[in-house]
Amino acid sequence: MRPGRRSIAAAACVACVAWAALSTSASGAPTLRPDVAARVGAEEIPVALVGRIAAAQRISPAQARDAALRDALFAAEARARGLEQAPDVQREINAVLARRLLHHLSEEAANAGPVTDDELRVATERHWLELDRPEGYRTVHAVVRLAADADEATRARAKELVEAVRAAVASAREVARRSAPPPATGPRQPPPADPAVDAFVSAAKGVPTNGLELVAEPLPPVTAAGRVLAAESQRFDPDFSRAAASLAARGDLSAPIPSRFGVHVIMLLERIPAQVVPVEERRRLVRDEVVTDRARAALARLLEGLRREPKVVGGFDALLELVRIEP
Repeated sequence: MRPGRRSIAAAACVACVAWAALSTSASGAPTLRPDVAARVGAEEIPVALVGRIAAAQRISPAQARDAALRDALFAAEARARGLEQAPDVQREINAVLARRLLHHLSEEAANAGPVTDDELRVATERHWLELDRPEGYRTVHAVVRLAADADEATRARAKELVEAVRAAVASAREVARRSAPPPATGPRQPPPADPAVDAFVSAAKGVPTNGLELVAEPLPPVTAAGRVLAAESQRFDPDFSRAAASLAARGDLSAPIPSRFGVHVIMLLERIPAQVVPVEERRRLVRDEVVTDRARAALARLLEGLRREPKVVGGFDALLELVRIEP
């Protein structure tokens, strides 16, 4: 409920309490409890309900009370006529009860205490790019690809080719050192245009390959542990990643680096600073998502128990769709 509506509801509740006290004492009727605005037979109409009606419909407390009384009277007459047994009415009642259950589970989840360390760890892993991102290294590389079973002679030729490529891309190193990295676009965005990339790729592809396969291309940023700074789960070869992380400044070139894909030469384009949100701020940021996860887990446990009941024949999976998860 928005703050304005909360204040309206509070004012309506106060007015209803005063009205209930005055009406019962003036009429000599049995005094209602302070939290009850009216009674229809055995059914009590809470002051809080009248307050919520007044706030939601933007009407006076008296109008809200009358609306609640009218609904209670009509409902009592409907029950007297057996209308609540109609299949369509039962479906509506069941839907309301199901949503009430979901609301109750959400309240229990919210009241279950602060975000635990385990819950924080799971949420952080889910949103690691925004909450706990290590330093990244944006590179361009050339690789002479080799089959896993390549013989020693072929591997020696590949290393010679990479050495030749490394010498050829020295001009690209100078381009990189004379130019600043282009403005960062963020880990979820495509790589920016960079003159050093064009110079590196052009120089590398100008080296004769003598029948070997040479690929030169820019790569997305990667951490020293090999995790690509991207929303999708990707990893680079650990030897390649460690070599990229060892380069200190834009334009630095690696020595020939063997990996399971072949032999590389790497040029550093940019070191992307780490982004680590403090733990307590992180705990606050993920709380709503953690509460939703708790509610979903409670619902899943409930459904699992209900499915084991002999009288239950499916249909509960649809309840899961009623629990909304924020991205």
